[in-house]
Amino acid sequence: MQSVERTCNVLLSFKAEEPVLGVSEIARRLGLPKSAVHRTLDSLVRMGLVARDRSSSRYRLGPRAADLGFAALGTPDIRGLALPVLQELVRHTRETATLSLLSGHERFYAAQVEGPQDVKMSIEIGKRCPLYAGASGRAILAYFAPAQLDAYLSSTPLAPLTEKTITSREKLVEQLELVRRQGYSVSLGERDPWAGAVAAPVFLGDVLVGSISVCGPHNRFNPEKVAEYGELVKDETAQLSRQLA
Repeated sequence: MQSVERTCNVLLSFKAEEPVLGVSEIARRLGLPKSAVHRTLDSLVRMGLVARDRSSSRYRLGPRAADLGFAALGTPDIRGLALPVLQELVRHTRETATLSLLSGHERFYAAQVEGPQDVKMSIEIGKRCPLYAGASGRAILAYFAPAQLDAYLSSTPLAPLTEKTITSREKLVEQLELVRRQGYSVSLGERDPWAGAVAAPVFLGDVLVGSISVCGPHNRFNPEKVAEYGELVKDETAQLSRQLA
């Protein structure tokens, strides 16, 4: 029973305002030995409830924690319903298709279906990414409510991830308006130098929950393919959103 309570307390240490924590921070707050917290986190990582950031050695909630949240709210299994959509996108495009879910001011990869080509995009499930850079993030950010978007832009530095990352607030706002007009976002080398992607938002009723993308090497994303894939992703995500409504 003590072990169960410790595990629950470690999980509950993560909050929207503090999504990333280290072992020492958790141990200090809970009054536990660091060794005990480390063991608990290792178990939670194996279960997918917590994810470890390889670069900082800190922790955040993992993709399976989202499943618990949706279950608690009585909402549909978004990843399960999205899988046929991802498979259909791969069948049409032969590129990798991904599902990202919104988490605070970031998104994380919740599912993917890899394309069949030898050279292809492959993502890490649970990896978190900023919203301002890349097609998947901007497809979400474009549909923030005005006050929510203003709060995001006021608190989030637009740090360059590649030489093509948009770091101007004015230019980013222009791009978000374009996303809303055409219904999908486009990225060519903005988050990863060699990657291209198109993405469209996913809604649960009136609630923005994430985005779906088609992604691959940017040299395969010529203007004709971008337009074709953009319309395809827009149509497929709209269908998924209707299922979730």
